[in-house]
Amino acid sequence: MPTVGQLTDRYANFLLPVLSPGSGVCEDCGTFVVGGWPRCYQCKQAQDGLAAVANIVDFVALAVKGEQLAYELWRYKSQPGQAQREIALRLAALLWRWISVHEECMLRSSGCDDFPIVTTVPTGAGRSGEHPLEHMVRAVIPATTDRFRPLLRAKPGGPTGRVFDADRWIADKLEGEHVLLVDDTWTSGSHAQSAVAALKTAGAGVVGVLCIGRHFQPRPPDERYQVAAEEYRRAAKEQGWDWGSCRLCSGAA
Repeated sequence: MPTVGQLTDRYANFLLPVLSPGSGVCEDCGTFVVGGWPRCYQCKQAQDGLAAVANIVDFVALAVKGEQLAYELWRYKSQPGQAQREIALRLAALLWRWISVHEECMLRSSGCDDFPIVTTVPTGAGRSGEHPLEHMVRAVIPATTDRFRPLLRAKPGGPTGRVFDADRWIADKLEGEHVLLVDDTWTSGSHAQSAVAALKTAGAGVVGVLCIGRHFQPRPPDERYQVAAEEYRRAAKEQGWDWGSCRLCSGAA
């Protein structure tokens, strides 16, 4: 059986970091912004439309459209077979390696001591069976298996699509426990942030969101954002991949 290092070392050849908060970078989700705004449009929607949002959000890497990580995050849940299982194992190792180093960064940034509960953003209404991500967190990654609880499920007849609405999910009752919420890909953040709002309504304390990939469109159709996207990607390439660095710690972990 290959080690976590052997399964994940290949990723260093193509992964790009999500940039740390700062000028031209959304302070919530790490994407590029224009016009000097602190948040992107989607994160501003979440702030305006939900009663509560994540205390902290972090990512393993950029999932650049058309490139390897984005492909693997699509393939591992969309095309059953041996290749899917192999990709899922690699992604589980990637998530495991990241959590082992950088969960502490999320705790420090959110001001809490631990995440005693780990859960996942569930599959949408109408899908059946265990989602591969839930299987990873529940049964594969030692750092999460003992903490996993399936707190969320899709609300029958609830809203769908990329809308910020806590009524998308039903959450089990909580009594102030802190929760690490894991998702595979963040595009607009609507699924994860709506899940956070449902958890907070159910009584959660601090909720941190961890996504494997932060979706990145390298060539936005809107010309206003094309230069910003190019500059962001150039900066990510110049920073380079470093297992010891995330957008919250900038290599200090």
